[in-house]
Amino acid sequence: MPHVIERASSGRAKCRGCGQAIARDVLRFGERVPNPFADEGSETTHWFHLRCAAFRRPETLLEALGSAEPAVEDRERLEHDARLSVTHRRLPRVNTAERAPSGRAACRACRSPIEKGAWRISLVYYEDGRFVPSGSIHPRCAAEYLETTEILPRLTHFTPGLTEADAEELRILLRP
Repeated sequence: MPHVIERASSGRAKCRGCGQAIARDVLRFGERVPNPFADEGSETTHWFHLRCAAFRRPETLLEALGSAEPAVEDRERLEHDARLSVTHRRLPRVNTAERAPSGRAACRACRSPIEKGAWRISLVYYEDGRFVPSGSIHPRCAAEYLETTEILPRLTHFTPGLTEADAEELRILLRP
């Protein structure tokens, strides 16, 4: 069965990308995957908000958008975000922006320590239907590691507590 874009029939499903509930009647993306707990050939659906899917599961979202109804809200922005994620293979790993709680973590790009209180960008991998933490990078290392610095929309999306001042500080740190 192909991936789907449909209106949520209830508000019970949670988005696999951000962990928040998907409200009733909101368009959502369903990624059809093999069900590891059922008979061979059986499938299950992993649900995502459309924007979360554009950031985290771009290839399958683009497949679904190709056959979706033309009335998908913000279709151009979704396609842009998804294509950017496909072009830069590490971009779907971007998770949140946070201040380092200690100085023990090392940057995955430059291998130097991330100082306590300094901004860091946490990363995740998609593995077995889940997003698994995989370390952090300095904002200044984003250009080299992610091959782009166009990550602020992702950071603000997945870090709801980020203030305008924080976003501006990150924008400055992301400059190559």
